Amino acid sequence: MLAVVMGLLLSAAAIPADANVKAERQSDILFENGQIYTPDGWQSAMEVTSGRISRIGSARSAKRWRKEAKTVVDLKQKTVFPGLYDMHVHPVLQAKGGEGGCRIPQDAKAQKLLELVAACVKTAKPGEWITGGQWQASLLEGTPIRASTLDAISPDNPVMLYDVSGHSLWVNSSAMTLAGITNTTPNPDGGIIERDAAGSPTGVLRETANHLVVAKVPPQAIEKTEENLQPLLGWFSSFGIVGYLEAMAFRDDLEVYAQLADKGVLKHRVQACIAYSAAGHPNVDLDATIADRTKYARANFDPNCIKVFADGVPTESHTGAMLEKYQAGQPNAPERGLLLFNPAQMGANVTKWDKQGITVMFHAAGDGAVRASLDAVAEARKANGMTGPMHQIGHSTFIDPEDLPRFKVLNAAVEFSPYLWDPQPINDDITKAVGFPRMDRVWPIREGFDAGALVIAGSDWAVVPTPNPWIGIETAITRRNPGGSVRSFGLGQAINLRQAIDMFTINAARRLGIAENAGSISVGKYADFIILDQNPFQIPVTELHKVQPFETWIAGQKVFERVKP
Repeated sequence: MLAVVMGLLLSAAAIPADANVKAERQSDILFENGQIYTPDGWQSAMEVTSGRISRIGSARSAKRWRKEAKTVVDLKQKTVFPGLYDMHVHPVLQAKGGEGGCRIPQDAKAQKLLELVAACVKTAKPGEWITGGQWQASLLEGTPIRASTLDAISPDNPVMLYDVSGHSLWVNSSAMTLAGITNTTPNPDGGIIERDAAGSPTGVLRETANHLVVAKVPPQAIEKTEENLQPLLGWFSSFGIVGYLEAMAFRDDLEVYAQLADKGVLKHRVQACIAYSAAGHPNVDLDATIADRTKYARANFDPNCIKVFADGVPTESHTGAMLEKYQAGQPNAPERGLLLFNPAQMGANVTKWDKQGITVMFHAAGDGAVRASLDAVAEARKANGMTGPMHQIGHSTFIDPEDLPRFKVLNAAVEFSPYLWDPQPINDDITKAVGFPRMDRVWPIREGFDAGALVIAGSDWAVVPTPNPWIGIETAITRRNPGGSVRSFGLGQAINLRQAIDMFTINAARRLGIAENAGSISVGKYADFIILDQNPFQIPVTELHKVQPFETWIAGQKVFERVKP
């Protein structure tokens, strides 16, 4: 849908396709004396007319174009790159307080975590919910992850804390009481209520079991969500992000985006994926929201996507669906994890949605979930042919080698999560649970490129501290901590800088169906670009995480300018 709208706008703009053809009207801005990264190599000058790139050329060309430009900008040899895309991010979830206001650093150990939660309890009203995160199991060794631990600091206020993956909850006794969780409460389909040796709930909930508690937390007013989302858009722009995939949205979220677009506040190119489920619980408004999705569509906002959870996460919880058994984990964890949909039913669903032209975006961390998701796409292709939308398999932490060629064959995009290429505490849990040799191929990005798949990147923020794509670009290349480290993670899957840039630019645009209008600095495309403080090709790869845009432009409009110190 977004691609169709953009195509119509491109026709209306009638911009010449030849970089050497004189623009039909006076250009708005001429950028000269720069290092401009284009598909055809480095150039020196770029002309912008009516929000699009009208000409690209050399310094000699720029001299001829100056008299036709309303404004001339001397780039002073700064580097110009196409704008970046985050293809898996959750800003509206954060705007709604999805992980709460009690924020805990991901590297917080037990004492620090409990101190922060206690401070949140102290400022809360009697009986008010304390919601937040994120806790990491491997950092809490020696401290029981039990309801009783939270009861000691919050005996009266219900507490609900997400782990770093967002797939597990740690709650206190008050929260379990409000949720009606007792010794006799059964595990819901696709979920786990952790229990002690006596069968009593411990206070840890996995996957669909989360909904038992989440459903009891009062929702936020839509006006507050709109207010909270706006500064996040500005924050994204500060990293050079010009577009993104809102990875899980509900009807009220679509309304927020449509309102911000109508007010001219939303500049980014956004696709939002309507939630098939929430905390593992079916979205009862799914069909009605799908039917009404065109009501919320705007030129730069596309709600023509559905988000499906195929599994959880391949940590000690064993909720990621694996083809082979886990090596270690919780005592009552399933051997091969949890596949969160019925394969036959999902095949029929994807076939139906594909026929309607709706993109399906899967969360699939385990190789079993990736295979099941590809099987559903294959069923849709068999029934409908290959002309449907490009579907997306998200995270793809583990992929069986036999499944990698299927992405190209099925015209599906494989998305990797850059926050986990950088070794972090959650990787210790994954390593212990999955073990070697499978860990040698974790996030097989290089194999994805080698297989000819369309490879894209998503941060999954706010599961991670920041959606800064430059961290993802660097660690995809080094497979080490930003700045370099002795420890590496999946080093054999490292890629080069051009591949990393493609993941965040043109490949993302191809997945969104807007590559004719976005994703690279090319004549006729939208003037979506960033002016950088360094040329990424001229600095050590271990310095890439420090790259910062001076300016971010979307459709020829400056949306961010870094304040000079």
